[in-house]
Amino acid sequence: MLILGIVGSPRKDGRSNALVEAALQGASAAGAQVEKLYLVDYPIRQFISGGGSGEGVRFCPVELSQRCEAADAIVLGAPVYWGDINGLTKDWMDSVRISNASGKPALGAAVAGGSGKGLLSGVQSIYHFFYHKQMRAIDPTPVSRFNLDEALAGLQVSGARLAEMARHPKPFPGTAWDDRWPDVVAYYAAVPYLNGDPVDEFMMLARQLLKISTGERVPAALAEFDIALAALERGERAAAGFHATRCYQMLFYNG
Repeated sequence: MLILGIVGSPRKDGRSNALVEAALQGASAAGAQVEKLYLVDYPIRQFISGGGSGEGVRFCPVELSQRCEAADAIVLGAPVYWGDINGLTKDWMDSVRISNASGKPALGAAVAGGSGKGLLSGVQSIYHFFYHKQMRAIDPTPVSRFNLDEALAGLQVSGARLAEMARHPKPFPGTAWDDRWPDVVAYYAAVPYLNGDPVDEFMMLARQLLKISTGERVPAALAEFDIALAALERGERAAAGFHATRCYQMLFYNG
């Protein structure tokens, strides 16, 4: 049973690597064989064909696709640039061939290491890829530098869960691609974070900062957050987003 970790960042010693490594440690402790690769080591080309998406495989090294197919489960970690995953990871997504993807367990983490903005939209991109490949993805992990330690601990638990799923593979029912979509859609309806928007993202960031912040601005920031929560309960998402962002600004720009 092989769990393959894929690091999408061009920095081999960065946060994306640490996140993938944490998940692999959890999988290894659960008895899985683990391997890790770095996309930057492969000559992945930008998909520039005029044809359909099926032609993308010409732009991904065959060895890389074969390693993904040989794995019983996949862990993917990528950095967030301007609200989405980095281009290297997206180029891999656009071109990799995983012919046995149906039901293959998968786990992803996206890290927005600067301001934190994009941690939710970034992880959504990874899980949209898993969804369209019809993989059986678990535990989306949106990460900023504010919740990094918590995320690392959580990924060890998720890695162990991934290993258990890989022991008992469960492809989606159906012999053909189109046959499987009802079950795939039903499965992903229960995966967290996939319907989150910028309001949810700033609520998340505000919570993270409130958890780690100290100082005189905390009470005022907490008051803004409480207003945001009350607005959410009333269904006033614009107001909630405004006050959650105010909470974030008070704490993030406070040094």
